[in-house]
Amino acid sequence: TNPNPELDPEQLGGAEGGALFTSRVMSARVTTFWNRLTHAITNVTVASTPALITRQRQNTDTVRAAGLEVEADVRPHRRWTIGGVVVLTRSTFTNTPAQPALDGNRVPQVPSYQLGATVTYLDPEPFTAAMQVRIIGDQFDDDHNAFELEHFTVVDLTGSREVRRGLHAFVAIENLFDAEYDVGRTPIRTIGWPRAVRAGVRMFLP
Repeated sequence: TNPNPELDPEQLGGAEGGALFTSRVMSARVTTFWNRLTHAITNVTVASTPALITRQRQNTDTVRAAGLEVEADVRPHRRWTIGGVVVLTRSTFTNTPAQPALDGNRVPQVPSYQLGATVTYLDPEPFTAAMQVRIIGDQFDDDHNAFELEHFTVVDLTGSREVRRGLHAFVAIENLFDAEYDVGRTPIRTIGWPRAVRAGVRMFLP
């Protein structure tokens, strides 16, 4: 990706609104947004071969992004919390006379949807544990929408236990099922972090 000393500054305008709902055992938040980015700066493909893709930072006129985000937490028991999040995003190039081929294309690295769920057991004295599931929707890795990054699911686990006052031992497993997922395809496929296990201790000072 080559630099460009002649870039114009971006200008962002938009609106956002939300609402929060709470009760004794549940809370929920809904947010919606609409943004318009003019003189948007992105990596524009200027040459492509099987071995090398050359891009340059350029102004691509206008990007429009609209979306909806919903988050909720339910506490069926004082030690249990169940949470969920849904994010829907539509981000596209529009009004692009400088690069007509991009008009209507989706902005790279912006998934169409993101879903998440978390279950947490919290008991500070003996044991605390959490499981998180993340689902990321399809997205593209390039401005021409030629290289698709497929949707994927990742599960993470964490747990900790108090060893003595102010000292906790913990273990965390990321990508529990060792899912193989795309993070890049220009032009060589790059995959995300495999299963990883971390363990250690945390000390809490007075």
